[in-house]
Amino acid sequence: MLLLELRWAAAFFVLVLVGGTVGYHVIEGWPWLDGLWMVVITLTTVGYGETQPLSAVGRIFTMGLIVSGVGLYAYSVSQFTRYIIDGELARGLALRRRRRQMQRLKGHFIVVGLGRLGKEVAEELSHRGLQVVAIESEPTHVGDYPFLTMCLEGDGSSDELLREAAIESAAGLAASTGTDAANIFITLSARQMNPDIHIVTRVDEQASVQKALRAGASAVINPYGISGARMAQGLTHPHAAQLLDQAIGRAHAEFEIGDIAIGQVPDYNGPLRTLRIPERHQVQLVALRKADGDLTTILGPNTMIEPGDIAIVVGRPVNIRALADAARS
Repeated sequence: MLLLELRWAAAFFVLVLVGGTVGYHVIEGWPWLDGLWMVVITLTTVGYGETQPLSAVGRIFTMGLIVSGVGLYAYSVSQFTRYIIDGELARGLALRRRRRQMQRLKGHFIVVGLGRLGKEVAEELSHRGLQVVAIESEPTHVGDYPFLTMCLEGDGSSDELLREAAIESAAGLAASTGTDAANIFITLSARQMNPDIHIVTRVDEQASVQKALRAGASAVINPYGISGARMAQGLTHPHAAQLLDQAIGRAHAEFEIGDIAIGQVPDYNGPLRTLRIPERHQVQLVALRKADGDLTTILGPNTMIEPGDIAIVVGRPVNIRALADAARS
């Protein structure tokens, strides 16, 4: 660390400056200003000559000052040169630039682990126009993943790294490393640092589901279980499975499924028969998550939509966004 090394050099310089001034005052009996002047011109080797005639002891003391000054200069130059040659200067500037960029992030998503699953999650979020910050333990470069806003290298369970990823202002986090233990620990750390963040945690073992939920996961994903269910659906109901793929995959941008938070808006509060949401917004309401957490999947004309509910709809992305903007308070 250049700044740390230069701090030591500056501290040593001040010590030599004070010690030299005191030395001339004690050895030669010079006034403080004369002693300070002699130290300065000696350390800088400007060659002004002696301020006053020196005794033998004073000359020996001055030689020590000269050696100290030359050594201090050589040390400072060598540290600065090493800092540039080793690339620490470029890395330091990149770190400062990255931290300034992180401070401006808000409502972004953090993906911990850029394996096959994590990469798909990050790319899908980016496809939806969202800012994505990834944390990966293996050396990587953000240029390899153009869909990322930023890529940090290190342990995703580290509080320092999560804080650098601006977890306090993040909207969500996906713990998608290769081990259940790491994902659960990341979930626990993230939940403690941001109690309101939405966390989706990957687990491979069924026994880890409850542990992840107790650690603070908002939802738990078993990729093998989901893949198996999807393959079975493709075998038994291929047309329904194709529709589901279109709703959740980025390959079909003209059709998606989305959540709509219902605010206190009179035009969107009341029974479905009077709200006429499908006719007004060209979207289909398929389920309703009530404010108490109950999920209603069978909707009728008398089903009530109230503030705090979450409407689950399918339709074109532009229509879903229009409904979301109109329905929130």
